Amino acid sequence: MGDVLRFPITPRQPAIVRQPVRVAIADPPAPTWSPIVDTIIAIVWGITALSWIVLRFIIPVVVFWQFLRMIWFWDTPGVHAGWQFLAYFAGYTALYYFVAVYRPKSMRDDANRGGRNVRK
Repeated sequence: MGDVLRFPITPRQPAIVRQPVRVAIADPPAPTWSPIVDTIIAIVWGITALSWIVLRFIIPVVVFWQFLRMIWFWDTPGVHAGWQFLAYFAGYTALYYFVAVYRPKSMRDDANRGGRNVRK
């Protein structure tokens, strides 16, 4: 039997650990819209939020109708029902986000970051 050589023959050297470089990341600047644009967005949001009770029942029916129309006209050239359904669905999703999640600047409460009923 032959001699068994240990591999590696030289002892292992510990790897040099380099510390990661920390870079300070600045916050992105806030958009510089004019107060007139903020007021217009707040008015549109208010009207949409007030009419949302009715719109949230009517718009899904229209989107569902476009879905059925897309299925019916799927192989008909020149109708583009799939793109129309996609546009209706994207519009409804954007409108739902606009009403449910977005708050205009004039209605935000940045002092306590949670509304009036937050415990202090």
